[in-house]
Amino acid sequence: MVKPALDGGPAELIEKLQRAPRIACTIFMFVYSGIVIYAAAEPFAEGLLKSANSLGIEEFLLVQWLAPLASEAPEFIVAILFTLRLNPGAGIGTLISSKVNQWTLLVGAIPIAYSWSSGSFGALLLDARQIEELFLTSAQSLFAVMVIVNLSFSVWEALVLFLLFATQVFIPGTEARYIYACFYIVLAVGIFSFCPSNRRAFLGLFKSLFKKHSA
Repeated sequence: MVKPALDGGPAELIEKLQRAPRIACTIFMFVYSGIVIYAAAEPFAEGLLKSANSLGIEEFLLVQWLAPLASEAPEFIVAILFTLRLNPGAGIGTLISSKVNQWTLLVGAIPIAYSWSSGSFGALLLDARQIEELFLTSAQSLFAVMVIVNLSFSVWEALVLFLLFATQVFIPGTEARYIYACFYIVLAVGIFSFCPSNRRAFLGLFKSLFKKHSA
């Protein structure tokens, strides 16, 4: 088993410990972090809503942009540090891992938490705004997958992603969200149709998936 090179800091100190203390230290940090997050989650959410009301900003907009910025800042920092150390693959891998976690564990946990708090199992009803945002985010994710599926991420592709993301902030409204979502889908279909390497890589994902299930 190949161990990653550690350049100082807490990770290196923990790595130097014996096996039992190292496992105990890792478990302690995991449990402690969970307790801190649990204790801070509700005050943080309530504080966001109160801040939106006091500043005259739409609650949905503030929660949508500020909460992810605060919660995902560590991942951004780690990805940037990997990139600055000339290891961009690990950086983009960190962000992809985070996105997979968000769209599986976190999204799946929301209805469970809702049912738990309500005291009975039931569907989590979405309003029109939430449906729009979910559709937009799904379309954006589809485009991002088509961009990086060939394990290559050019400057132009990064600029397109950034410009689309940045401009949609300043063009609110239901029609704008649906237009942007459809544009993301059109771009994804365009990449699939006119970029052979991306198309082969995308189809290869499904082939490998079916092979694993049939094996």
